[in-house]
Amino acid sequence: MFIFAILGYGLYGDPETGDSKNWGNLASALFTLFCLVTVDGWTDFQDELDQYGFSASRAFTIVFILLGFFLFFNMSIGVVIMNIQDSTQNYERELKAEKQAALQAKKQAILQRQQEEVNMLIHQQKTSEYKTFSELVEDFKKTLHHSDPMVLEDFCASIPFIDLYLTSLDLQDNTVYRLQELYYELVGTLNTILEDVREKSVLPPEKDMKS
Repeated sequence: MFIFAILGYGLYGDPETGDSKNWGNLASALFTLFCLVTVDGWTDFQDELDQYGFSASRAFTIVFILLGFFLFFNMSIGVVIMNIQDSTQNYERELKAEKQAALQAKKQAILQRQQEEVNMLIHQQKTSEYKTFSELVEDFKKTLHHSDPMVLEDFCASIPFIDLYLTSLDLQDNTVYRLQELYYELVGTLNTILEDVREKSVLPPEKDMKS
């Protein structure tokens, strides 16, 4: 903008033949260029230059508006938008980290409470009328509600293990079913063989009787 201000002052700032009001010094030239960048009343500035006979100044005005408004102004807006997006992403990451930390703290609190309850049950077993720990646990289960949170850290109680275990049971059932089918086929084959053997063992006496 400073370069265009110097050019405008040198080309159109002559006090006698130029537009000294808008281009008479660098300060007024910079203010005029600022108005051109905002595209606010730029036609009025151009009409004043045309009145002084600077018809070629239209090229100067158009080039500056293209460079100043459509390029630099939009680039500055793009930089601001990118900074806002980066700030938003950083805020979302921090918020996500805070949520994970709060969830982990809640999980640890639940685990600690469950451990304390188990320790309390063990202590009650030693000082109460229950004979075994299983009886104490069964009595404790009656006091639980469906809304009580439970955190299971044991591998055998995890969802992936249960899924694999149920899948293995299904495969085992399929294997047993196939073995049963093979057993039935084997029994049927043996019955057929026994019937053939019996028929063959009965046929010779019948031939002797006919003879």
